[in-house]
Amino acid sequence: MLRVTGGLPAALSRVREIGPLVEERAHEAEQLGRLTDDVVEAFHETGLLRVLLPSDLGGFGLTIPESVEVFRAMSERDASAGWLHAILGNGPLFGAFVTQAAFEEVFAAPRAVMAGSLNPLGGVAEPVPGGYRFTGRATNVSGCRHATWLMAGAWVHRDGERSWIDGRPEMTAGLLPMEGITIVDTWDTAGMRATGSDDCVYRDVFVPEERTFAWPEPAPRRDAGPVGDIPMHVQLGGGIAATVVGAARGALDRFIELAVAKRPTANAGVLADRSFAQMVVGEGRGLLLAAEDTLAAGIEDIWAQGSRGDPFDTEARVRLRLRMVTAARLGLRVVDLVNDAAGMSGIRRPGPLERAWRDVHTAVQHVLLSVSCLEVAGRLLLGRDPESAVI
Repeated sequence: MLRVTGGLPAALSRVREIGPLVEERAHEAEQLGRLTDDVVEAFHETGLLRVLLPSDLGGFGLTIPESVEVFRAMSERDASAGWLHAILGNGPLFGAFVTQAAFEEVFAAPRAVMAGSLNPLGGVAEPVPGGYRFTGRATNVSGCRHATWLMAGAWVHRDGERSWIDGRPEMTAGLLPMEGITIVDTWDTAGMRATGSDDCVYRDVFVPEERTFAWPEPAPRRDAGPVGDIPMHVQLGGGIAATVVGAARGALDRFIELAVAKRPTANAGVLADRSFAQMVVGEGRGLLLAAEDTLAAGIEDIWAQGSRGDPFDTEARVRLRLRMVTAARLGLRVVDLVNDAAGMSGIRRPGPLERAWRDVHTAVQHVLLSVSCLEVAGRLLLGRDPESAVI
């Protein structure tokens, strides 16, 4: 693996370095249902899966706002590759909630990668001396076929019964080695097909206490800087929102390339000469700038708040979630505009425009980006119970 130094400029340079390969292999990866081996190798060789790891563990040591810029840049090349970059690259964020020894155990290996699912309903964690025994099925685990560790959520069971604390389920999450875990081929969707978001089945796996954390609001267990002071759910939305925004910029750039070359049926000029294409480019660029600005403002805001150690009250959480969802929906609108204006070129398979359209419509179904977040935010703004642990 190349030595990863130089911070954000170096990481963006690495994205440009492997970007052409990512684009070239995008259709093949979609057919395989996972990234191709050479793309995975390129991610490892450039260190791009370790952007959030500190330098003493061989990482770039980026901040969360810097990492979002990198994930967005990768997503311009291909949304599935960008999604996996964000999901797998965000693994070290969870290191704030396990012990220092556990963090080093998981990420010390040069090619350590963590995938995961925090849905606790598919897992059972039984307390045993020194930790828990995990049994269950983690669903929609993006990048599990490229991972060495699995993060799995679970409902704690005591004496064979579900445990409750003050009327709420007692939930935990643990970091499990992928060895011995069965991957079930379940991912069959319209878009994001190359993310290989299959299910992972595990049975009676012992997880030491130092590799577990409470869910959904774990407290930091090691000095991780501002990351330890930012609630877990607040940290996670930016990376996947960046996937949609980056894919939108990639789609718009490809449409511009198409427009200056394509001659529509029964027209003497190229598509770029048509007023509707010009309006799409103008409106699309404006929406894209708004999406990028909204995304950046939201991420910078939470990083500054975490750096100051300020509490994340309901207002701060709502503001951040609305920014992430709005940025994604603006990106979605850009891709819709481009797809409509591209004509048959926007729906012909295989092609980058139709793939981007399918990918972003799939991405916004994620629990942290879906329209349900708007309902939860609206309930809070109207003084109602959010009826959700995710905000």
